[in-house]
Amino acid sequence: MNKKIIFASIVIVIAVLGIGTYALLRQRGPEKHTGPFGKINFGVDFSVISAPVWVAEERGYFQKEGLDVEIKDYSSGRTALVDMLEKGNLDMVTVAQTPVMYNSFSKNTYAIIAAMACSYEDVLMLARRDKGIKKSTDLKGKKIGTPVGSSGHFFLGLFLIHNGLKLSDVSVIDIDAPDLPKALLDGWVDAIAIWQPHIYNAQKLLIEKTVVLPSKNIYREDFYFVPTKDFIKNNTETLKKFLRAIDRAEKFIQENREEAIGIVTGRLKLDREAVNSFWNGYEFKLFLDQTILTGIEAEARWAIENKYATAVKIPDYHDFIHIDALAAVKPEAVNIIR
Repeated sequence: MNKKIIFASIVIVIAVLGIGTYALLRQRGPEKHTGPFGKINFGVDFSVISAPVWVAEERGYFQKEGLDVEIKDYSSGRTALVDMLEKGNLDMVTVAQTPVMYNSFSKNTYAIIAAMACSYEDVLMLARRDKGIKKSTDLKGKKIGTPVGSSGHFFLGLFLIHNGLKLSDVSVIDIDAPDLPKALLDGWVDAIAIWQPHIYNAQKLLIEKTVVLPSKNIYREDFYFVPTKDFIKNNTETLKKFLRAIDRAEKFIQENREEAIGIVTGRLKLDREAVNSFWNGYEFKLFLDQTILTGIEAEARWAIENKYATAVKIPDYHDFIHIDALAAVKPEAVNIIR
């Protein structure tokens, strides 16, 4: 008899709990959707400096923030930005400051939401010793390959000035970044001004025939996240979630160097030893600082003076920087005078 009483008591308790749970669920309403919060069609420069993106992708940080990020690889940020602006097939790109500057003379439909990395050692000048180039001044009269309108192009201008030369002292050959190592090997050019890993690839092709010409602290390359202004306007929360995912990736990079290098070399199909050799030349961090404005303005003056732009007036680059998303996610990273 006692067993029957205990069994009946258990049934009653279960029933009461079931009714209570049902009532609570009705009170709360239906479960909220837990799928992607927002979609981003994202054009990314297929290079080492894009490491925070590769880490966030591999570690699942975009998904953990509730995002559906569709990445399209590009040979350069310049090409990605042009596609976004002219084809409208992308919502956001990774790109350095020079393409941002060049396109600003004709378009005002995009803005930087954050820098994700910077480096004084990513863009370099590599020359062929067997073409008689042993020091920087030996470049006079030589053919130099670089993607015109890219950070490599602006670096070339600064490099020449720093060494007492002018752009008119050399022949600038417009060649896309992935094609530069072979162009140097085949003798189409005598030197190349370009970023990693293309410098390493060229060195590997030419074995001991090349020399990296000194360029310490000549140029700080910044790398930005640049969406269209329409996307910024309509996707405020999505961009905050995106920056939170990148912030997590950059913390992972800082705390797990070897694993981060492994992720990047796997994604880019690069030699681990090579990436390890130049990895410390990058500073991976989210920031928006005053040097972004002054740097882009300096590049705009250079473009006008050298007639790479037909404009005579420098745009107001405050109009090309959107601080709200990063200020909400990481306010200490924003140091721009408005």
